[in-house]
Amino acid sequence: MRSWLVKDARAHLSELMEAALDGEPQRVTRRGKGAVVVVGEDDWARLTARASRGRARSFGEHLAKFPLSREEWDAVAPKRAGMTSVPLPDRD
Repeated sequence: MRSWLVKDARAHLSELMEAALDGEPQRVTRRGKGAVVVVGEDDWARLTARASRGRARSFGEHLAKFPLSREEWDAVAPKRAGMTSVPLPDRD
């Protein structure tokens, strides 16, 4: 995947778009870090269709499907100490 600085991507937008349309994703960086990836619309449709085939699960649903049984989880989960009471100073 080719990377472009923002200023170069602006200056060569048509070249960047042609490469993306030819099926080669193009990364645009800002301040040395990846910012966006440009892909052709056909590729985008294919990627989003694949992702939307199954409805995304909530975090709670993900945890409910966690592969460990309750007993297995209790055996490996970190043990936490009970809450302790910390006296607060009196305010005058």
